[in-house]
Amino acid sequence: MQGCTGELMRRVKRRDFLLTGCIMDSRSGAVVEMYHDCGYDVVMIDREHTLLNSETILEHIRLARALGMPCMVRAADASYHEICRVLDQAPDGFYVPRIRSRAEVEHVVRTAKYAPLGQRGLGGSTCPAGKYMGWPTVVEQVEFVNQNLVIGIQIETAEALADLDGILSVPGIDVAVVGNDDLSLGMGIVGQLDHPDYIAAVTRVIAACERHGVLPGIACGDPARLRFWKDRGMRVFWVAADICLMWDAARRQINGVRAAVAAATPPPQSTGPNANV
Repeated sequence: MQGCTGELMRRVKRRDFLLTGCIMDSRSGAVVEMYHDCGYDVVMIDREHTLLNSETILEHIRLARALGMPCMVRAADASYHEICRVLDQAPDGFYVPRIRSRAEVEHVVRTAKYAPLGQRGLGGSTCPAGKYMGWPTVVEQVEFVNQNLVIGIQIETAEALADLDGILSVPGIDVAVVGNDDLSLGMGIVGQLDHPDYIAAVTRVIAACERHGVLPGIACGDPARLRFWKDRGMRVFWVAADICLMWDAARRQINGVRAAVAAATPPPQSTGPNANV
């Protein structure tokens, strides 16, 4: 079975509208099946803010691949060993959080690309990616992955906001997703996603992405807010996280049950011979 099928890159190049379900907590592959069967477009597995280990991430990627569902991983940082460890599991792409400079983005691209475009190490059969050959020759594998691996970054620091054109003009960047929490925190308006300054900042990110042919995205699951940003050019949305879905569903369920238990119940009507006495 071939890893990195190229389907996600085709959708990115078409500028498709992509709804992403994130895995933050679940060790069971049932979460991948859930996102697939419910109609999400992409699954994103997080390493930055979770304790998911490499074995769990590999099994999630394998199941997504078997289901034909595009899969990305958010790396913990931009280091060579972190990016290569993630990519050797053969996802369709990856994200790097908290980008701060053009130099850092250039390093990310070099690390993710095989020579002559970069410096990624080729593991052959020594890593999971090598077990999914799918290509007649290793030369074709290298060329295919270099062209079809989706590279994403997150715009969520004041430094990145100050140099959007420098960062987003780096060749090889495909997607840029706004991280609401960190960006609003860095702007001194944490959590104020309707603040005029915040809306203006995200609008600047969209405009810079359009100038440089990068697909813009944002973390957003609220339908009204999603529509607001879709109308302004956003194409990629991180709309759900597994643990949040579970908590929200559990809260709604227990509130409904408690409301039913607390509701006044009329006394039973007697049907005996003396019912009208």
